[in-house]
Amino acid sequence: MKKSVLFTLAALAAGAFSANAQEVTYVEDCSQGYLMNKAKDNWFMTVEGGTNILFGKDNIHAELKNRFGANGGLYFGKWVNPNFGFRFGGQFLMTKGATMYSDAMFRKMNEPQLENGAYPTKMMAAAPEFDVLINLTNWWCGYRPGRVYNAVLHGGGGAMFTFRRAYDNDGQTLRWRSAHSTPLFINVGLQNNFAVSKHVQLFLDIQYQLFHQGGVGDRGGVAYPHYQQDAMASIGVNVNFGKTEWNCPVTAVCPTWKYTDAEGDALVARLAQAEAKIKDLQRQLDECLKRPMPEKVSCEGLATIYYPINQYSISNREKTILKSLAEVMKETPNQKYILTGWADNYTGNDEINTRLRNQRVNTVKAFLVKCGVNESQLDARIDAANLTDFGAKGAPLDRAVTIKLAD
Repeated sequence: MKKSVLFTLAALAAGAFSANAQEVTYVEDCSQGYLMNKAKDNWFMTVEGGTNILFGKDNIHAELKNRFGANGGLYFGKWVNPNFGFRFGGQFLMTKGATMYSDAMFRKMNEPQLENGAYPTKMMAAAPEFDVLINLTNWWCGYRPGRVYNAVLHGGGGAMFTFRRAYDNDGQTLRWRSAHSTPLFINVGLQNNFAVSKHVQLFLDIQYQLFHQGGVGDRGGVAYPHYQQDAMASIGVNVNFGKTEWNCPVTAVCPTWKYTDAEGDALVARLAQAEAKIKDLQRQLDECLKRPMPEKVSCEGLATIYYPINQYSISNREKTILKSLAEVMKETPNQKYILTGWADNYTGNDEINTRLRNQRVNTVKAFLVKCGVNESQLDARIDAANLTDFGAKGAPLDRAVTIKLAD
């Protein structure tokens, strides 16, 4: 009785406004920010390769054609949101240049002196690094999933494990060996990304890099800080993993209601009638509540498990209900129960809905058995009709599994 009274109240309230009610629409509102994706989404791998040129103080003494080296990189990273991300990995460098160092040890470790008095140098380095990424296009122009071009600013640093070409003690054998130097470096670059597909981007990356390298000067053999500068140009590919797009929070857009004086008066009159009916229903409800409860309450309909559209997995909330229900079933091992799978007939087709009904009822049955209920107590079946008669607007109430006592 109580449920039917409450339902009647709700129906009257809805009927009072039905003449002028309009549909509320729901839209994504990106002005409120972006929804965070799962931790496994928005990861990517970057592979790149290209050339570099040193242009430090001493390197200009080498011919331009002898200052171009090679570089490559491998990185893994993640976008935290459409504007900001990070990556970690490493780069490989082969640099060429010159130096004006003139001490005897340096002459021994490098190739013969050039005509201008400088010494040619070559260096290899393996450099782990960490970078912060800023998608300037999304930041300045707003996020758009299908955009072809994105400009990504990146900056970071790390340490270089260096190797240098040097002669052995015999002064004849020239080979690569550790330079016994681990300079720190910082860099900044602009990656110009061009989307080939949702998961693949080709890019051109322009970088500037500065790293510290100690040395011995040629004025009195006094050690002084020595900085190298390196410009790099690379081409490469970004491969994205998992979900790559971002969603905005969904907000309700309510329609603007406008009434004429006549419509306003009619609405006031209908509200007065509704209030009178509500008062009468409240009186009936109060009288109903004063009646004594029956000694035995029927529990034929024990529980209803609801699902989102096109889903059959059990949520954590519903699992809690089923665990409690399993305890009741185990206390009455001779009692039989009917489990019925439902799906709404307003969406999908017969084949899909039949599969959903079977999947839903069999998943509930399997979970109850897992909780210790004897399988012989459970009779799983499906029903092709609608669980309720509320029409398409009540379709979510038809996506369910009902559990009742068997006769």
